[in-house]
Amino acid sequence: MPLLLFAIPDQEAQTNHFSFGVPNLASLILTHSVDGEIPGISEAPPEEQPPVFIVFWAFRVMVGIGLLMIAVSLTGLILRRKGRIYTQRLFLKTMTRMIAVPFVAVLAGWVVTESGRAPWLVYGMMTHEEGLTPSLTGPMALFTLLGYILVYAVVFYVGIYYLTRVVRNGMLPEEKRETEADNSRRPMRPMSGAETSFDDDLDPVRN
Repeated sequence: MPLLLFAIPDQEAQTNHFSFGVPNLASLILTHSVDGEIPGISEAPPEEQPPVFIVFWAFRVMVGIGLLMIAVSLTGLILRRKGRIYTQRLFLKTMTRMIAVPFVAVLAGWVVTESGRAPWLVYGMMTHEEGLTPSLTGPMALFTLLGYILVYAVVFYVGIYYLTRVVRNGMLPEEKRETEADNSRRPMRPMSGAETSFDDDLDPVRN
């Protein structure tokens, strides 16, 4: 079975359109044999099939981002060995644009996990419908959802605000980062080069 790199799944017709893949690679990965057979999702009853289009592309987004991060990491290692990692503007701009990429990969993986097991909560034992709380009403679910959105919005704002301050303040001067004799050989803790408070008035190092 080929490992499909691109396809447009048609769940209603139980087929793929414009498919393109690497021959026998899926069989080799899953069965360790180029001639291995893998049951298709079309063999499952239609009512037990997940939303194929969503799962198909979310998985490829997740894997594609993973390969991209590996490529960027290897590029960084090569540039570091050549002593050019801090002078390659294109690489530095790429690293800046890669900040949000891991979050997209995590979300894509979450979509694959949660949508890929539909309609089951526990495969073969409990469906989504059976897992619903009978006493849960629409307004109750909405209130909980809004509460989560509010809490995460505050956490997200505070995190972005602080990270922005850290980046703008930059690293401490070399003389400020000198440690006592007893600690001179101890590795510095993460973020130790950026002693940044939430308020400029509370930042004695920079005032």
